[in-house]
Amino acid sequence: MAWIWGDWMPQPGAGRSSAGAFFDTDFSTIDSVLATALLFGLQGNNDCRVAIIAMSRPNLAVAGFADMVERFYHGPAGNFAQVPPIGMNTNGSPGETSPAFVAPFQRKKPDGTPVYRNQVRTVIDTGDPNTLFRNYLEAQNDQTAFFVLGGPATNLAAALAFPGMRDLIAVKVKYLVVAGGAFPAGPAEARVQADIPAARRVFAEWPTPIVASGFEVGAALEFPGASIDKEFAAAEPDNPVADAYRAYQAMPYDAPSWAMAAALYAARPKEGYFQVSDPGRIGVDEGGRTSFTASEKGNHRYLMVDPVQKQKIIQAYIQLASAKPAPGRRFRAGAADGVSDQRRSQA
Repeated sequence: MAWIWGDWMPQPGAGRSSAGAFFDTDFSTIDSVLATALLFGLQGNNDCRVAIIAMSRPNLAVAGFADMVERFYHGPAGNFAQVPPIGMNTNGSPGETSPAFVAPFQRKKPDGTPVYRNQVRTVIDTGDPNTLFRNYLEAQNDQTAFFVLGGPATNLAAALAFPGMRDLIAVKVKYLVVAGGAFPAGPAEARVQADIPAARRVFAEWPTPIVASGFEVGAALEFPGASIDKEFAAAEPDNPVADAYRAYQAMPYDAPSWAMAAALYAARPKEGYFQVSDPGRIGVDEGGRTSFTASEKGNHRYLMVDPVQKQKIIQAYIQLASAKPAPGRRFRAGAADGVSDQRRSQA
C-alpha cells in the first residue's frame, strides 16, 4: 500500500496541526453537499483538515460529483492525482441519483468545454472506506481526528469490524458527531432507519465520545437559499456546490442543515454555537427510534439549538460554505505517484 503525504496530512510524529476531519455520508440530500463545502471552508480557516470523504452507497455518479467537489476545493492541486479518492461502499443499493449530482457536469464554458470534469468512471477511481480510514487515521496525531456521520452508519459499523480499527479509532479520534436521530426522544429518523443494525452497533460500540445532532437541530437551522445567488456567486461564479443546490429542487428554497450542524460543532466545539446535553447513553430500538438515557458515566451527548445563537450559526454556514477554495498546497515528492498507486490498490 502506497502512502500519500502532503502538508495537509501530517506524518506520524510531526508537529501538531489542525484536526483531521473524516466525513462519511450517503449524499442523499443537498445538506451533505453543503456540509462538504462547510468542512472545506473550515479547512481554509485552519479549524480542520479534510482527510477523507466517504459515501455509504455504491453510486459512481454521486462519487464522481463528490470527487470533483474535493478537487475544486484543493485548487490547482486538484488537477493532478494528489487528491485522495472518495471512499465508496461497493455493497447495497446505489439509490437515487439526484439531478444535483449530474447537472453541474452539463455546464459548458464559452468555448464549449466542460466547466467541471468527472474523473470517476469506474470503481477503480474510488477507494475502499476501511482502507482509507485506516491509512489516514494512522497519519494523525493521537486524539486529533474527528468523524462526522452525515448519513447511514453503514461504513462506520463496518469499520468497527475491520481488524485493528476499533483500537486505532480509540487512539486517534477525539469524538464522533452524528447527524441523525431525534432527541431526547422522538420518531424514527431517516438516516437511522436507512441502516438500523449499523446505527445500533455504532451507538453501542464506538470507542470514543459521541455527540448527536438530531433531526430537530437541522430542521430549526435552515440554510438560506438566497445566499447561493448572493454570497456564493460573489465569491466564485463557477461553484459546483452552488450549481448542485440550484439543481436539487426549484429555487428559491431553504434547506435543513442536519450534517452542516454536525460538521460545524465537530470543528468548533468550543465556539458556543449549540447547547449540549448532560452525558448519557443513546440507544436505537428495532424500529430505528433513538432514545437518550441520562447517566454520569455515559459518553454520549446531544446538541440543542440555542435561539440566541441561531443567526450566528446561519452566518457561519454562509461564510464558511461559500468561501473560495484555499490556495493550493505543496506536496512532497512522489505524492502524485502515491495517490495513483493507492487508487489502484484500493479498487
